[in-house]
Amino acid sequence: MTPTTCSTSQPLSFGDSSQQTFKICTFLVNVLSHMYEQWLNAGSPRDFDWQPANACSVTKDFKVEDYAFGQLIWSTFTLEFKKTVTEPFGCLVKSKTDGSLYLVFRGSKSLEDFEVDIEFKPVPYSAPTPNPPPGILVARGWYAVYTGLAQALDAQLKTIGGKPLLITGHSLGSALATLAVPLAVSNGVAALHYNSASPMVGLKPFSDYYANLNVKTFRLVNTADTVPNLPPKRSGDYQHVGIEVPFNADYGAEKKTHNPCCSYAYAIYNPDAPCNKDFDACAPTLSQAPY
Repeated sequence: MTPTTCSTSQPLSFGDSSQQTFKICTFLVNVLSHMYEQWLNAGSPRDFDWQPANACSVTKDFKVEDYAFGQLIWSTFTLEFKKTVTEPFGCLVKSKTDGSLYLVFRGSKSLEDFEVDIEFKPVPYSAPTPNPPPGILVARGWYAVYTGLAQALDAQLKTIGGKPLLITGHSLGSALATLAVPLAVSNGVAALHYNSASPMVGLKPFSDYYANLNVKTFRLVNTADTVPNLPPKRSGDYQHVGIEVPFNADYGAEKKTHNPCCSYAYAIYNPDAPCNKDFDACAPTLSQAPY
C-alpha cells in the first residue's frame, strides 16, 4: 500500500469568515456523515433510531452531548432514469450551551446520491420568496433531492420563528443548504450560510436571485477538489453563490481530497499548513482503497 501524500499546499485564509464557525460546521457535518453510516449498518430502516456520534478524529474538541439533534429530515427523490429512493439527509441542531441553531446536511454517500450528482440538466426553479425574477434554472439532480425534503424542512423551519439559523453542509449537502436558504428566508429566519466543497447549484439567474436575498454566505473550497467546479462548463452558465474561502491540499485522489474530515476539517484546524500528513491514520478505509 502506497502511503498517501499531499503534493501541493496553499494556506487557508479565512478573510471575513470565522474559523470558529467553520469548526462548528465541520463538526456537525461530520456527525451527519456518520449518521448515514449508522443508518446503512442498521439495514436502512425508515424508522431509524439515530444515535449521534463524532467519528471524525479532527473535531474531537467538540462533544455531541453539548448539542440537541432534532428529527431527521428525509428526502424521497426520483432519479432521471425513474428509480425512486428515500434517504435521511439532515436535521436541525441546537447548542445546549448558547442556544444557537443549525441546519446541517450530509454529503453524498449512496450510489443514488452520486448519480444525482451528475444530473446537470438545468430545470425550472420554483422560488419560495415573493416576486422572484423569471427564468431561474438549477441542476436537476440536487433540486430533485431538495424538493423531496422541502415540505418536511418547511415544517421544521416554521417551528423556530425568526431566530438566527446557521445553515451548513458538505458537497451535495452544500447544494441542499444553498437551496434551503431561500426557504429559510421565506419563513422569516435570519440565516447565515457556511458550507464546504459546494458545487454550483444554478445558472446565473439563480446566483443573482440568491445574492438579492442578502444572506451572508461563505464557501470553503479545496482548490484541488473537482466537485466545486461542477457542473462542467458545457452544462450551461452555472455560477457559485457567496464568498469563496480557498485552500489547497492535493492528496492525489478525489475521494481523499474531497473528504469532509481528513481534508476539509483538517484544513480548518490547520490553516497555515492544510496538508494532512497523517491522512492514512485519519481515514484508514480511504487509504486502503485502490484509487
